[in-house]
Amino acid sequence: MNIADNPKYKRINDDIAAGRFYESLQHVMSTTKRMVIAKRFDEVFEVLHHFAMIYMDAGEHNQSIELMKEYINIAKRSNVVLGTANEEHFLSFYNATVAAVNKAMESCAGPSVEEAFSQVSNILDLAVDMMESPKLYLCLGKHCIDCNQLLLAQKYLVHGQDVELLFSALKKWEPHVKEHERGLLYLRCILVLLAIGDFSSAKCMMLMLDLDVENAEVLPLPLQLAYILTELCEQPDYQLFKVTCKTYRPVIDADPNLPRLMRKFRGRLFPDIHDPTDPYYVDPSMAGMSDNPMASLLKSLM
Repeated sequence: MNIADNPKYKRINDDIAAGRFYESLQHVMSTTKRMVIAKRFDEVFEVLHHFAMIYMDAGEHNQSIELMKEYINIAKRSNVVLGTANEEHFLSFYNATVAAVNKAMESCAGPSVEEAFSQVSNILDLAVDMMESPKLYLCLGKHCIDCNQLLLAQKYLVHGQDVELLFSALKKWEPHVKEHERGLLYLRCILVLLAIGDFSSAKCMMLMLDLDVENAEVLPLPLQLAYILTELCEQPDYQLFKVTCKTYRPVIDADPNLPRLMRKFRGRLFPDIHDPTDPYYVDPSMAGMSDNPMASLLKSLM
């Protein structure tokens, strides 16, 4: 769809060319509302993204953000399933924002642009709630690393399928954690990967730590537990799992997030073993009463 040359959007394009950005925004909004009524959602999203990019490039950050917020709201209200094209819309919008921020910093435009960047990050955060997109997770994770928001970076990067970037974020975070708690930092991250079923990334993370796993005297307890759990993924052994949980129970109880993650992992690795004596067993009849699994996992990282 060539929106720039389409007569249907001539009035909007003329307003933008004349610098009448507010007027053009109102026309975009009214035009897309009619499209929503007609259920022409692909066209709606193309139009909103197109003009959001134009506004961002022109330095009209608020109007740009307003359109992408409307994009999200329409998708939510209409229960539209977002796909690859939508993913590309959000990624290009984010990249345009980065370019706008850099341009504004050069001209000392300052706080208003930084606030705009924060709002754009919030828009992407809403987008990843609506679609499973490793690219968007990576985008947000990288942004959080740049902003030194390392806990938040981990939240996104565990879903980004880039173990090296996740590992580098943890390494950057490590100096800010007390030495005796650093093992828990890696254990929690590995457990999240195990809980969401990304066993290969968890194993890779363990290997990247380059530890002497055969020497229990020098290997911290949290990392002993992490190693055993990643090995269990290759050769599931329920009795070994139970013994491990009992042996390392003080480690698991040291972080309130770990028992929840252990239950998720246990459910993935041994879904058919019903054992009420296991503290990490979740009764299937009660599972539907809990929060959405993905939402719960994300909350556990906050």
